[in-house]
Amino acid sequence: MARYWKTGRALTAGAALLGALALSGPAHAADRTSIVAYGAYTRAQAVSYGANGAVRVCDVHADGYGVAVRYYRRVGDRQTLSDSKGNGTCGETTDIQSNPIILFTACVVIDSVDYCASPYQDTGR
Repeated sequence: MARYWKTGRALTAGAALLGALALSGPAHAADRTSIVAYGAYTRAQAVSYGANGAVRVCDVHADGYGVAVRYYRRVGDRQTLSDSKGNGTCGETTDIQSNPIILFTACVVIDSVDYCASPYQDTGR
């Protein structure tokens, strides 16, 4: 059974971040990815792409835990989108290009507590 360690709000044992290097056209920011990994498995993956108007979070490992993405738009407070439908499912925010995602992080949800990758990914918007 995998063990998750809570340190503040970050999952430090095995937490990893991955910045995608694929650049889009000049009107768009770079795609960004945030992952939470433990052992040899990626547990949660969040992606902001294109004009960064939306962010998607996917459950990528059958471990019985939900996933979430915490994010900030250019205007507004921190928001959280959760997906507890199981392995292979994703949830996505509304695409609001006039108020893009500026920071986000993937999380694994265990017993109603979010264990998130740290630091937040900056979308460049």
